[in-house]
Amino acid sequence: MKTRIITGAVLLAIIIPLIAIDHTIAEVGFLIVGIFLSVTASYEMMNMFYMKSPSLHKLRYIIPVFSGILTYTVYFSATRGLDISSETYENFIYHFLVSVVFIAFIVISIILVIFTKNSSANDIANCVITLCYTGLIFGYVISIRYLVPFEPAKINLIVKGGRSFGYLYAITIATDSFAYLVGRKWGKRKLCPDISPKKTVEGAIGGLIAGSIVGVICIFLFQIVIPDGLMQILVSIIVAFVFSLILSFTVQIGDLVASKMKRTYGIKDFGKIFPGHGGVLDRFDSLLFSGACFYIMVQVLQLFIIWVK
Repeated sequence: MKTRIITGAVLLAIIIPLIAIDHTIAEVGFLIVGIFLSVTASYEMMNMFYMKSPSLHKLRYIIPVFSGILTYTVYFSATRGLDISSETYENFIYHFLVSVVFIAFIVISIILVIFTKNSSANDIANCVITLCYTGLIFGYVISIRYLVPFEPAKINLIVKGGRSFGYLYAITIATDSFAYLVGRKWGKRKLCPDISPKKTVEGAIGGLIAGSIVGVICIFLFQIVIPDGLMQILVSIIVAFVFSLILSFTVQIGDLVASKMKRTYGIKDFGKIFPGHGGVLDRFDSLLFSGACFYIMVQVLQLFIIWVK
């Protein structure tokens, strides 16, 4: 437990400044760390698949490179095609680039699998899943750090870089922490005994409530929403609670998905890079699902705002 706490403190000491500091150095540093984590997570995942598919011996080193490039491509496209209300084709072109790179890596991976001795169709699926999970999704989660889709002068909503990522990360930590604490103290009914025997229904509910409340607090604390009057405050609280509840739910789904994979392949942790926590996927599995959900929600919200204007 002591090792886990120390590792967690070190991670926060590294991540928080990279999220909170509004400076080019912090932005570049966050990107470098993000790509490193993407490559490492991809290797962890491919290494897991390699346990049952020895034919993935070479691909477990190639796919992580593809994941890192794909993560950067998503970041590059997302930060240059944020304004979906633009009448130019710039937004479409940048996001089309992601599709081209993603499909190209899938095609190359399939070709490499085909020409690998004793390979199987499962190897193709494993490569595609890894590229999607640790490349595509990871890239969009990282891109949240650079979001600036709304104009504060027009609406009282500022979904800006560090604020958004801080909001999301706070919900993730609160959900995981309280799900564990509530489940340990009052948990009686098993949530998914075949996947994760220690998780309980009571713990899941506790995590949902805590994540939602923390989310509401953070939208005001980080000034993501700047309400004008009592009515806007009430509406902001309700909307924030619903958004945070959805994100808290996806946090727990992400954790269960990772647990399912580990259970299937008979491993305790994906890796050992973080003492007391395991690998990158062990530490950030929840953030991947909630981050992908948050990115989609922001884009849908932006479309809605454009539509009602």
